[in-house]
Amino acid sequence: MQKVHCPSCGREIRPDSDLCDYCKNPVTGQKQTPVVEPISPYDDLFSDDVIPEKPKKVKPPIKGPELPSDSDFSEPAYRKGGSVPVLANREILFVAGIVSIVVILLIALFFLPTTPPSDVQSNMTPVEIAPENTTTTTEPITPVPTQKSTSEDGFSVFDNFSDKESGWGSYESDSFLRYYSSGEYHMIQKGEDLSDRVLFGKDVENFVTNVDARLDSGPLTGQYGIIFRFDNGNYYSFVINGRGWYSVRKHIDGKIYELIPLTETYILNKGYETNKLGVKAEGNTLSMYINGKMVRAIGDTSISHGDVGFYVSRLAEQGFVKEQPVHVAFDNFKYGELSS
Repeated sequence: MQKVHCPSCGREIRPDSDLCDYCKNPVTGQKQTPVVEPISPYDDLFSDDVIPEKPKKVKPPIKGPELPSDSDFSEPAYRKGGSVPVLANREILFVAGIVSIVVILLIALFFLPTTPPSDVQSNMTPVEIAPENTTTTTEPITPVPTQKSTSEDGFSVFDNFSDKESGWGSYESDSFLRYYSSGEYHMIQKGEDLSDRVLFGKDVENFVTNVDARLDSGPLTGQYGIIFRFDNGNYYSFVINGRGWYSVRKHIDGKIYELIPLTETYILNKGYETNKLGVKAEGNTLSMYINGKMVRAIGDTSISHGDVGFYVSRLAEQGFVKEQPVHVAFDNFKYGELSS
């Protein structure tokens, strides 16, 4: 807007005024010259005018879903009544799975057989047990058997007991019975807590031997197997029983020392089945074999040489009368001497 000044007093007046508001002189008919004030280019930069800020948009509050009031819900009936809720299907399956795992573990612990250690035990300290109460026959030792000599598997002697004159002999008494039958050599122990033996007739230090042995009848606790290094009534015995256990003992001056106590092994065929037993004696090392596998090797220096043979012992067992004997059959005997 242009500024208008009174021509008389020079004061600024309104552009549409005919009279000056100050001096009351007429201003009509006079041409008003607009007065323009110079403006510096820096006026805008240093202006004191306050530029109003643009109003900020306020975001409306976020509204969630409207939830029903607590009063719309009621406490479950099983809580009010104090009864236990029925498990859901998923919970029932979880509990059943846990029970199944526990049952499987219990079956594995009670029914899986233990595996015998196969490491060599040296310098074993024998445990002395009660004096031996067994009674043996007093008949002379049978002559040396006349088995056929072969080189099969490194053995020098093989006997399948088809020849009744092979040299093991026959014997019968009130407590013991030994005889050939059907290509086997049979030993029967009639008396309770008694033992019987028959010897091969070779006095050697180092040897290897094996034989098939089968419990034909009688208590499963009856023990039978191989005796070796028999020397003047002292000897070692490697025996098994029908319950799947084996043992190695040392018999010295009428006393028994357990070198390996009765030990269960999965290698043995239990019951009235055939098992192949073997012994290898080299110096102080005695190795025992069952069905072609070595089950234990020990070191002992008590007896250095002697004879080999078969052994049967009857032990009392509940359910068997005293008169019921232990009947064992031996077959396929092999024997070979080892160099020192």
